Amino acid sequence: MYENSVAEVERPLTRAVQSAMLMVHTCNSPPWSRMYRLLFPIVLMTSITVSAAPPDFDRSVAPLIIKRCIECHGPTEPKGGLDLTTKKTVVGLDEESVVIPNKLAMSRLWERVSIDEMPPKHPLSTVEKAIFKNWIESGANWGRDPIDPLAFSTSERGGRDWWALQPLKPHAVPAGIHPVDHFVGIARTAKGLSVSVPADPRTLVRRLYFDLIGLPPSPETIEAFAKNPSDEAFLVLVDKLLASPQYGERWARHWLDLVRYGESDGFERNAPRPNAWHYRDFVIAAFNADMPFDQFAKWQIAGDILQPDEPAAIKATGFLVAGIHNTVLGSNAISNATARQDEIEDILSAVGQTFLGLTVQCARCHDHKFDAITQVDYYRFAAALGGVNHGERPAKKAEPTLVYAISPKPAPPTHVLSRGNVEKPKAIVSAGGVASIPGMANFALPHDAPEGLRRQKLAEWIARPDNPAFTRSIVNRLWHHHFGTGLVDSPSDLGFNGGRPSHPELLDWLAAELVRQKFHLKPLHRLMVTSTTYRQSSAKVASAFAKDADNRLLWRMSPRRLEGEAIRDAMLVVAGKLNQKAGGPGYHDVRTYGDSGTLYYEPIDPIGNEFQRRTIYRFSPRGERSALLETFDCPDPSALTPRRQMTTTPLQALALWNDSFVLRTAQSFAERVSAEAKETSAQIDRAYRLSLGRQPSDEERKRSAGVVEKHGLAALCRVLFNCNEFVVME
Repeated sequence: MYENSVAEVERPLTRAVQSAMLMVHTCNSPPWSRMYRLLFPIVLMTSITVSAAPPDFDRSVAPLIIKRCIECHGPTEPKGGLDLTTKKTVVGLDEESVVIPNKLAMSRLWERVSIDEMPPKHPLSTVEKAIFKNWIESGANWGRDPIDPLAFSTSERGGRDWWALQPLKPHAVPAGIHPVDHFVGIARTAKGLSVSVPADPRTLVRRLYFDLIGLPPSPETIEAFAKNPSDEAFLVLVDKLLASPQYGERWARHWLDLVRYGESDGFERNAPRPNAWHYRDFVIAAFNADMPFDQFAKWQIAGDILQPDEPAAIKATGFLVAGIHNTVLGSNAISNATARQDEIEDILSAVGQTFLGLTVQCARCHDHKFDAITQVDYYRFAAALGGVNHGERPAKKAEPTLVYAISPKPAPPTHVLSRGNVEKPKAIVSAGGVASIPGMANFALPHDAPEGLRRQKLAEWIARPDNPAFTRSIVNRLWHHHFGTGLVDSPSDLGFNGGRPSHPELLDWLAAELVRQKFHLKPLHRLMVTSTTYRQSSAKVASAFAKDADNRLLWRMSPRRLEGEAIRDAMLVVAGKLNQKAGGPGYHDVRTYGDSGTLYYEPIDPIGNEFQRRTIYRFSPRGERSALLETFDCPDPSALTPRRQMTTTPLQALALWNDSFVLRTAQSFAERVSAEAKETSAQIDRAYRLSLGRQPSDEERKRSAGVVEKHGLAALCRVLFNCNEFVVME
């Protein structure tokens, strides 16, 4: 029955067992003496094994070593000189080996583990110890050699089994229940929370308009819906807004944040890019046409290869070169090569974070410290993008119009660089993807494959329907902009250092639905905004707030302050001054001047109809924004901005009271109101309806009349621009 006799076990008692016996034996009191007699046979049994099926090393032992041991005892600088990733450094027959097959009591690894000496801070659980014990006693068979440290996630890092890298899991939705409400309801109920009451018609219509087109609704639209706030009437509004050309302008702004779109080079020279706007217009048009997202992605990576005769596909590649570009050459080849590697990293970072939600760029100098991305993965990815260069090209053959887009050149061989150092090249690698993502990350290309073919293979690999990182990433972004926070609250990082999904089943269902909808985004928008979850009130409920202050379980709709662009655009709409001219070169609200070869952009406040276009059509050089936009957290385009900061500062109130654009627009607002209503009381009512979408209360009407009488109607219009209701979407 037993594999070892008692005599065999008694001879090699571990120091831990001997110490325990000595402690018990030297205790003089009778209770301790009795405990000794009780413990002795139990101590002996720790080295006796009842025969059991040998554990599968790769499925049970290796994951345990990875999760609990490898942080200290991996192949690189192992503590105590002990590397637990290879058989030769762990298993042997001599007494120096840390594991001796079938000899539990002689195995030093078991000795340290059994007395909770290792791991020092968080000893193994009883179940974990049993895995080691059974493995040693059954012969300590080894599996994959060496152990793959990226195979399994640990408390310190993500592995190949990380949730975002796994295939989508199917989840059923009961008939007659809205899918969003089904999954959100399960999580909410589990925490004892309930859905809030529906938002009132005015709040709901304003929310929908700002969400889908970034502009306020007219008073007449609000009043018409308030008279018939049915599901059918709401859906009519949803479809109307999704079909509006202003939808593309709104959602393109989110995308341009994400891809670090700017209209100057940055760095020392910071030269303007007068033809970069073609990419911005491509994004707007693609959203308006509901271009399938897989095509949208492929065109931005390799449109010039996939559709060489399609001008829009050429313009789409502006994505790859939307970032900063150092035009100052260094004094030697090493500095220039390093600068080129920095540029490739910027491009690679944009592709990886935008379309996969993975920080591939963190593996440039070594294997990713937190995600299952190797340094080889990084350089294979870099090889796919090695021919990308900044420049201008015709959007169509034999056409003089130039667009700022990829200017491809033959890619040199890509070496893995030791510690990212261009002076220490190692093996040459061919183009490929991230091996931990399911699918053929090996593109089966020679290392000297044509530049365009490399990008084509990368685009096709990324935008596969079965790429879980690709589909999860984009539906999470849609959720982020509709609800204020994504199901994963770090939209461009689905890895270990990012957030964890609040509703993993919903995330997977939405990703699968995107594929079912053939990658069209508008059906996903419609699905989200028609849910009860989206249409609930934002009112704060004390009991629910105590359980879920961050509203991760969506027991209400979180209020959100509008972005700076939406605030500026809303002012122009309310004042009746918005110039709805679409596309083409942007308006300039900066003065450009040079000094010692460097260009600078000084904010100015130009006046005229051309400068009253939507803010997305603003010429956006790096480093300079208008004071109003900067105060309301509009980001500098030098960096990816998947999630904007939303601050509340005194400067915002001061800007809404004193900024010259606000003063001028408030005056135009007052002139509009004066033209549409003659009596002071009627003017006050009209001003409230235009700006806030409601009638003033009696108290507000009384106070407003005093402001108008003392300071004029324009002063009241400034007050309304400064209202919390104007800048916050409830």
